[in-house]
Amino acid sequence: MKLFERLTSVRLTLFLLLGLALAAVFGTFNVPAPGRYEVYFQSPWFRLALGLLALNMAACTLKTLRRNRNERQAFCERLAAGGVAREQALGAELEVESLISALRVAGYRLHRCGEQLLAEKGRAGRWGSTVVHLSVLAVMAGALGTSLGFVGTLNIYVDHSSATYFDWKTQADQELGFTFRLDDFTAEYYPIDLRITAYEPETRRELRTWTTREGEFIEFAEAGLGARVLSFDPHLRILVLELFRGAQSLGEYRASAGAKTFWEGTDAGVVFMPTGFRDPVLKQTRSRVTLLKDGEIVAQDEISINHPLVYQGIAIYQTAFDRDAYGFWYAGFQFSRDPGKPLVWAGSITLMLGLLLAFLLPYRVLGLTQRDGVWHLAAIRGFSGEEGERMFARLVENVAKSG
Repeated sequence: MKLFERLTSVRLTLFLLLGLALAAVFGTFNVPAPGRYEVYFQSPWFRLALGLLALNMAACTLKTLRRNRNERQAFCERLAAGGVAREQALGAELEVESLISALRVAGYRLHRCGEQLLAEKGRAGRWGSTVVHLSVLAVMAGALGTSLGFVGTLNIYVDHSSATYFDWKTQADQELGFTFRLDDFTAEYYPIDLRITAYEPETRRELRTWTTREGEFIEFAEAGLGARVLSFDPHLRILVLELFRGAQSLGEYRASAGAKTFWEGTDAGVVFMPTGFRDPVLKQTRSRVTLLKDGEIVAQDEISINHPLVYQGIAIYQTAFDRDAYGFWYAGFQFSRDPGKPLVWAGSITLMLGLLLAFLLPYRVLGLTQRDGVWHLAAIRGFSGEEGERMFARLVENVAKSG
């Protein structure tokens, strides 16, 4: 019993919280390896400290459960023994039915304790602290469950497939349990500001320069031409235009002044080249992927920013992309399984609910007893301090008037 009392000690809780806070500060500024915070926070001694806190919280939760279960009977015994700090006589002529009705109007629920009555209000709020304790334990259990999952990465070219990923915990390739295939990849950008220059095909003499962006139209009145900027690939620096002579479309025109300079498509007697562009701002990435098992397709979807593919508890996120020196796309993906995630989310939600119950629904208990033919209203809980005294006085006045 003494061990249980020590485990439920508030001093122990504060000591553990303070110790963990100081250890967390130290771990934040003294990372064992660049960016590897988990090496410190998943160390055995840190987990042991968290385990002690969990044991303390579990003991406190058990204590609050026992208290809530037996509290009503304890209040009844206290009322019978006259052990209340504040009590007010209501009058001998008042009928008990009228007093009960007045208390119910004030929001109290009444329970009979032998010849006495116990009135409660905000009983749900009394469970707020218990809900908070259980929620914290759920979050801690979820965090422990997270350590049973994995996080890994895979870089893969379009039209390639892989049945393995690189696991960061084991620092080795691991089996996925299925085959991952990247069917297609596209990167979308917000309209890119461009500088386009027109040249004579033979002499490469500069004729005119425009500053424009994707989707806009440029006029080259001297040559009787116009062009709509269809797209610009910032990686390969390929510009795609639709050329016009008057209102007539001449067709598409493609050109690049990057690592490989070329122009092709409609010949309008003028060479258009992209000669500058503002750094692009990524809008969205889209990866078409297929998951196969024993040669059969088991899932097929598009992975984009904030839209992972989830299969058998494994979440697949887009993390990176680029083109190699030959212009071939490859993309990076993160594979993660977090079995503790549902517990963490549920615990976080119920934690907020518990705090709301504890702070918005104050628990108040009154006793209604008759001595020498006179009814008395006793403040048992929830009426401490000057404000509680004023509240109790108003309640006595209202109950006496109603009776």
